[in-house]
Amino acid sequence: MGTIIHGLAIDRAVNIGPVLSARLRSVGVETLEELKRQGALEVWQLIADQTPPEECVHTLLALEGAIRATRWTAIDQGERDRLVAAAGLDV
Repeated sequence: MGTIIHGLAIDRAVNIGPVLSARLRSVGVETLEELKRQGALEVWQLIADQTPPEECVHTLLALEGAIRATRWTAIDQGERDRLVAAAGLDV
């Protein structure tokens, strides 16, 4: 793992396991601050563009949960629905 100069390494964030961490790094997101700056929807789209068949609602919600420092299941259902709709995903 490379040295992170500023911010929490992305693999230390809530909801981010080894697979998602690797996908985030593949699109240039190394820290939680970078994820917050770009936003869950934008980063999800970058990942989906690389691995479309593998991307799903749970990945998008995991990213949003990481930004909020909470499990994605704790995000209000209405907010989850709006985010999923914005991504053009079916639930």
